[in-house]
Amino acid sequence: MRELHDDRHYLTRLREMIVKMQKSGNMWDGARFITAEVPLDPKNVREILPLGMKPADPESGMLFIVDYPKTSFDVAYKEAALLVNVKTPLGKGVHCCWMVVDDETALIYGRESLGYPKKMADFEFQEDGDAVFGSITRRGVTALTLEGVKGEAQENPAPLFAKKTFNVGGPGQMLGINPVWLFKPQEVIRESYDLDVTVTVEWSEYDPLAALIAGPASSGRFVVMDIPGSDYMFPVGFAGLKFFINTHALRFR
Repeated sequence: MRELHDDRHYLTRLREMIVKMQKSGNMWDGARFITAEVPLDPKNVREILPLGMKPADPESGMLFIVDYPKTSFDVAYKEAALLVNVKTPLGKGVHCCWMVVDDETALIYGRESLGYPKKMADFEFQEDGDAVFGSITRRGVTALTLEGVKGEAQENPAPLFAKKTFNVGGPGQMLGINPVWLFKPQEVIRESYDLDVTVTVEWSEYDPLAALIAGPASSGRFVVMDIPGSDYMFPVGFAGLKFFINTHALRFR
């Protein structure tokens, strides 16, 4: 009962923190994204999804590396992730199976409040005219590089983040139940360009992206946008024991 009581206080403090940050303005301003849509290995991607989730048809996901120059919690940082396109009983959306950042405050907020499986990494992020470059290095391996050249501006860009998102962990971790949370980020896209993008993935036992990505990028974008917060957030299920076994390297190593 003491553990349950402590967790309820934790959830109350967490809600108060999120409301306070959202009232201070956009949670992220002027975020600069390099993105790549990639095919995923059908068998391997199925192994890393929580209970109740299936990969989209065809199996695909979005890689991104982003520079956040201004945040409501006064930390500028960089981030990279793989979002898997999924089907669930509650509709289509995305699931974040891997994410890294270069700041511990951003790591704590992301893991504790939104269930993003953040780990620390070293980043490069460069813009030179229309050319853009991003890479992440962990444990001596440059696990991911995205580079390309901006093309035509997109007049009516499709949503980038404003999709149903199904993440594991976040609120409820203190009880050890690790629920699946559903939320939908808000976004205001300021600029969006086609991107002729090249993806380079190097094998790493600590970040096994190479086992998931099944080919070159089908498309890419360079996007500048604000993220005010989320439209909603509530628990919708539990991840299951198999999920934790199969995602240990992606989430915890």
